Amino acid sequence: MGLLAAIIVNLVGGAVIYVSGGLLAPIIAPMLGFGSAGIAAGSMAAAAQAYYGNLAAGSIISQLTAAAMLAPTP
Repeated sequence: MGLLAAIIVNLVGGAVIYVSGGLLAPIIAPMLGFGSAGIAAGSMAAAAQAYYGNLAAGSIISQLTAAAMLAPTP
């Protein structure tokens, strides 16, 4: 699950960040498991982070986390 989740999060997240210029990140990030309190337990984002372990600043996962924490999520 971890590798598949990492691939999906990076493909979808990369497209959201780089193709839309980040405008869609607050909308798409919660669908992947990123929220205003961080990464939700048991989500696809959590599986991707568990696969990678420590993440570097500026990575796709860290950018989606930052975008979701700035935007209010229900």
